[in-house]
Amino acid sequence: MIAKDEEKNIARCIESYKDVVDEIIVVDTGSKDKTVEIAKALGAQVYHYQWNNNFADAKNYALERAKGDWIIFLDADEYFVKNTAYNIIPLIRRLAYRYKAIACKMKNIDYVDGKLLDEITHIRIFRRDRNIRYKNSIHECLFYKVENKTVAAFLVDEEELLIHHEGYSFSNRGEKSKRNLELLLQQLDKASEDPSIYHYISDCYFGMEDWEQSIKYARMFVGSGARLVGYNVKPRQNIIESMLRLKCNVDDILEEIYAGVDEFPRHPAFHFYLANMMYDLKRYDDAYKEYEKTLQLQKDYRDIEINSIVSNLYHIYYYMGIIASFRNDNEDALSRFVESLRWEKLRHPDSLSRLLHIIKDFPEEDIIMLLNSLYNKEDEVDLDFIVTTLTRVTLPKVFAYYSALRIKNYGSNDLTVVYMLLANKQYDKTFGIAQKCLIEDPNNKTFEKIALISAFISRGVEYLNELEEYFSQPMQSFLKAMLKRENLIFSQEYKKDYLDFVLFLMLFGNRELLDRGIRLAHCFGRNSVYIELGNLFFVQERYAEALKLYQHYINLEGLNKEEIVAQIYAEGICWYKLREYEKAVASLIEAYDLGYRHNEIYEFLRWSVDKLLKGSELDSRCRDIISRA
Repeated sequence: MIAKDEEKNIARCIESYKDVVDEIIVVDTGSKDKTVEIAKALGAQVYHYQWNNNFADAKNYALERAKGDWIIFLDADEYFVKNTAYNIIPLIRRLAYRYKAIACKMKNIDYVDGKLLDEITHIRIFRRDRNIRYKNSIHECLFYKVENKTVAAFLVDEEELLIHHEGYSFSNRGEKSKRNLELLLQQLDKASEDPSIYHYISDCYFGMEDWEQSIKYARMFVGSGARLVGYNVKPRQNIIESMLRLKCNVDDILEEIYAGVDEFPRHPAFHFYLANMMYDLKRYDDAYKEYEKTLQLQKDYRDIEINSIVSNLYHIYYYMGIIASFRNDNEDALSRFVESLRWEKLRHPDSLSRLLHIIKDFPEEDIIMLLNSLYNKEDEVDLDFIVTTLTRVTLPKVFAYYSALRIKNYGSNDLTVVYMLLANKQYDKTFGIAQKCLIEDPNNKTFEKIALISAFISRGVEYLNELEEYFSQPMQSFLKAMLKRENLIFSQEYKKDYLDFVLFLMLFGNRELLDRGIRLAHCFGRNSVYIELGNLFFVQERYAEALKLYQHYINLEGLNKEEIVAQIYAEGICWYKLREYEKAVASLIEAYDLGYRHNEIYEFLRWSVDKLLKGSELDSRCRDIISRA
């Protein structure tokens, strides 16, 4: 290997293969840390090389010092995993002579958070042959000098040989890209002979978030007709992802995606892009089919092109879960959200929230059993994630179980304690802690809401009198209105505080208190608060209550059709989620007749039509609208 300042990585690299090699050669290019010392301690022969900004030169210098028949050439931040290096010698012994190299799967891991970035196939093992050398000062690659072509390699399954690479991270992508770009631009005049330079420049600009330049150079590579082993899909991906970030015309982006599908029909990435576009266009059935196609292609994928779909599987299952929820197929939605969490249990809290909404009516012990199958209840990070997510879902007994577990195993903080006490309906104790915390920090709006709710439920109006001076101006206004001390008109600036307050009442209050909170909506004077209040209940999947709020808004006097059409559509979706399909279709058709033409209305009508009385007037009209989509 060649190395510089790799004291954190070099031991792991060498130890992953040292038991199967005859010599270890390290070419140091100017380390100032303990790289050389560690390498020597592990039995390496260390040579020093004057760095000349050329990775190929340094690697070829290392090759010239090797004596064995075969070479293993890893970077210091790469290593064989699962003891697969022990398979190397048996592989070599059974290899046909025509192969000059062995290629295997490499998984790129973000060294900051340990997440998988992508997978690619690389040659890291090859015959010692004076005609096999590296070329290119940066992004160096092996070539066969006699014929000036790539080295023929035997592809090994990842179960037999697998490398992890931890040299990249999203956190430093821009910094590395800028460094590499300086070297690549010096070679730009050679790009007509070696178009791969265009691709690598595109990659650098992508890492630096210069989307226009990334597209420019990616198109130059594609236009050259050149091929780049393992990276042929990447220029297309750079173009698509840059266009998405630039918010380019949808048809232009789709044209690029379909070009990728046609050029790489077995690669899952382009069907993934297509699925995401269909979802954004609210063509949900098409999106679902493309996600399914992506999963099937990923399952069957055996090619050598770079592939980042594994790192996006949680995303695929998540959106399939959402679409299944839209269809009222809770069984499918549940399985999709569970699968999403199996792939990524902490990065996507909404997956857990949506799963909990689906299973909220299950027995508490079944919910806990499912959560324990996804999370380690003995792990502090997992526990904190569960507890935090449960603060946004009405599952008090489940919340109390995990809060108590969190406090028992890792100690408590005031917020965890008050949430647990609220879940257990111990309102007097809740108020005591919330009062103390609010007096210490009057700007803490969470404790403010908890103090007010716990005081109301425990019917301790005197508690409220004690704390009123510590409440913010919006909360003082809400309190006065709920106690009917005076008729108030709320400032529009209070709207966010009000919606947060109602959400707290929904999650931790009782029915009476929530109804009193909802009635405060009339104090805003303007009508839009009913829409936002309806949306709040809708997100919590409390569709009957959301429906009443949307209908209240629709029935207000003085509104024109533009002001109510979206709420009539929302009314239809509430009926749909309540499985009142005739009422749902009636509302959706009314919204359609008033001019609502967004794609999702056709999807919901399609999903409802088979549940209508066949041949009825509603059925006929529904089918007529669907046929025009």
